Formats: sequence, C-alpha cells, structure tokens
Amino acid sequence: MLCGRILKTLNGHLQMIHGTTHQEYRARYGLPWRKGLVSSELSNHLSERITRRIENGSFIPKPDNKATTKALRAGHRRKDQPFVTGRKAEMTIGLSQKNVKHNSKDYENVLSVMLKNKITLRQACMDKNLPATSRVLDYAESNPGFRKKLLDTYYALPYPVQARAGMFSPQFYEDLRRFNNKGLTAKEIARRLGISDKTVKIRLKQIT
Repeated sequence: MLCGRILKTLNGHLQMIHGTTHQEYRARYGLPWRKGLVSSELSNHLSERITRRIENGSFIPKPDNKATTKALRAGHRRKDQPFVTGRKAEMTIGLSQKNVKHNSKDYENVLSVMLKNKITLRQACMDKNLPATSRVLDYAESNPGFRKKLLDTYYALPYPVQARAGMFSPQFYEDLRRFNNKGLTAKEIARRLGISDKTVKIRLKQIT
C-alpha cells in the first residue's frame, strides 16, 4: 500500500525500500498483528515445508520461538493494533445502546418501520433507537399477541422481502401453487413473484 507494487513478502521490502518495520506498517493501515505479510502462495509453501520438516524430525525451533510458544500457551496474547481496538470499542458502545430497556410502544414501532420501509426485521432493528432483533424475538415469544402482529407484518411485505427473511405468507404458497399448476417454469414463476428461481424450486418441493 506504500508503493503499489505486488510482492510475495513485505517484511524485507518495508525495511530496505521504505525504512519501516512491519509493526509500524500494520499500525499505519490498521492491520491486526495476526494478518500475515506474505502472499497466500508463499504462505502455503512455507507451511508445507515446515510440516515436512516436523514430520521427518529436522525442524528444531529457535529459543525465541520456544519462548513465544510458551507465552502463548500460558495465556499471553499480543495486543491488537489501535485501529482494531477502536473498532471493538465502537461495537461495544453500539451493543450497550441496544441493551437499554424498551416498552411495548418501541416494539410496535419496529413493525411500523418494517411496513413503512418494506424491510426485514433485522434491517429495521439496525436503527439504534429500536430494540435489537434478539430482543424483539424474545418479546414475541413471551407475547402471543405481538407474535401474531409480527407474522402479519411479515406476510404483508412484498415477496422479495419475505424471501430475504425466509418468512413466506400463506398467500405466497397459494400463488406459487397456482402458477405451478398452470405449467409455468421455475424461472417464469420467479419473474412473476420477484424472487430467484432457486427459491422457487426449494419452496415447490415443500408443497409437492
């Protein structure tokens, strides 16, 4: 990312050409320390080579490698780069905002957002002001009335949205059966319903 050249390994190139270390390079571009700086081809070649040496007994780890292995087994881990640590902090804050208590009106708002924007439950719950998907499902499990409303909401959505959520209405199966009885192909049915022909084939197996 410094010069745009395609290389099989970066460690020596970074030191000799750019005068920087792989630690500084990772920190600059937010790469985790677990991210290797060699190509997958070279990585596989080295892995196979070391595996062969381990199998024939010619591989003897250096003292510093032994110390590193011992530290890892003892539970020590290298810290993530600042970029990764910051991202984890953002995710934690987002989850904490989702863990606030919600009332029945908040759950009803989720259904309103789904209908208004014609989106799935998961998409609606991406709004930080609404309950998380898991909380909505838990609420529906303990409230039969809301569970029925949630199903009715899904059934009122367009078929492509129902397909994304994997929640098809009884009307969908009626239309599917009707088109199938007319002798239409899976592609023709998919085009009329606005979904993929693969989905049509899977759902047809359930009703035939």
